[in-house]
Parts: sequence; C-alpha cells; structure tokens
Amino acid sequence: MDSIDKSWLSRLGVSHFDENYIFSGCELWKRGGEEDLAFLYASENLTLISCSDEVREHLEKTKLQSLHEYVKNVDPQGLEVYIDDIDYYLFGSMCDFKSVVQIHELELDANRELLEQFIAEFDDADVLKADFSLDSDYLYMAYLHGEPVGIIASYCGVEPFESLSILVKPHCRQGGVGKALTSKWVKEVSARGRVARYRTNRDNVASRHLCESLGFVAHSNIQILAKL
Repeated sequence: MDSIDKSWLSRLGVSHFDENYIFSGCELWKRGGEEDLAFLYASENLTLISCSDEVREHLEKTKLQSLHEYVKNVDPQGLEVYIDDIDYYLFGSMCDFKSVVQIHELELDANRELLEQFIAEFDDADVLKADFSLDSDYLYMAYLHGEPVGIIASYCGVEPFESLSILVKPHCRQGGVGKALTSKWVKEVSARGRVARYRTNRDNVASRHLCESLGFVAHSNIQILAKL
C-alpha cells in the first residue's frame, strides 16, 4: 500500500483495518446529490468504500471491485455510475518533447472576459467531458502564433495533490498543445511542492492517451453510484 492509498484511508477516516477491502464509516457518499448511494476508490492494493447500508450489505457479500457490477447485478434500469474516473500519476520523469506553443499563467479576475470568451467557443459537451471550471486555483493559457488555443485549470485538492482539467481547440488537437500545457502544469505543481494527479473520465480516450504519452501511469479509479 503506497502513499496515495494511505492518503485516501486518511481522508475517509480509516486508521485500523485487517484487510484491503474496507468500508469507511464516514459519509463521503452523501456529499454529492440526494440520489447518491456509494463512493468507491480502488487501486491494485486497496478497495475503499463509503456507502449506504443497502449497498454495503450487497458488497460485503460479493466484494465487487466495480460499482458497474453492482448496477448490473441489482438494478440496471434504476441505478447508474455517473462518475467513473481514472487517476494517473508520474512515478518517474515526464517524457520530453518539443513545442512552439507559448504558455502564460492568467489571473481570473484580471482576465475574466478573455477566459469566458475562450470557454464559450467550446461545445457544452466538451466542457462537461473535461469537467472544466474557471473556479480553480491556477489557470494557464496556451498560445500558438498569438492565438489562444488551449487552457488548463488547476485545482489544489486534499494535500498534497493538485488536479487539472484541460481544453484544447479542435483544430489544434494532435498538435502538441495538450502536451505543452500538461508539461508546464507538472513543472508548476512540482515548484509548489505538490503532487500532480491527472484525473480523467474512463471514456475520455483522448485525454487518457495524452497523459499516457507524457509518462503518466494509471494508479487507481473512483466511482460514484446513484439512483436514476
């Protein structure tokens, strides 16, 4: 069990345990919507769950590693796993690459109009898929030949981790903009003495390919179950 697993144990208030399939007494699963039923964190060495009594009864018997299996077994029409994210981390050096993209950190208050205009150019589906929000701790804009072409929002979560969301204009995808932004973000996170966590939706194949191309490795996943 590594430091990442241990940070999740601490976050969910678990200090004593006899096995690696653990139910937390905390009510993290209630912090979303009223229909939420369970939160699951799973890595190679740990499965950690915060859930309602009805879900716990089933999971204690089955020891399922995925809430998708719970939905399949219990009520495929009445339940859904509406969050299914993979957490990637760098366990070595980031892969090198060359880029002509220029990147600048932007203050939200001083650049709100520019930022809002840039985000408005994206489809709502793209913004939702990226889980992007200007309500972040740091913002970095990428420019190509003077044109803003991509942005990263960085969020300082539970110490010492820092996560991101990223948007790149469609005509600039596959052109190294995402790599340049992510590389800059990793360096800034490191300079702040924090740990870069690249969290992305399981179905966001482009985002997963991006971080994997830079040397990030999938470590764990989080899922949230709810009633429809």
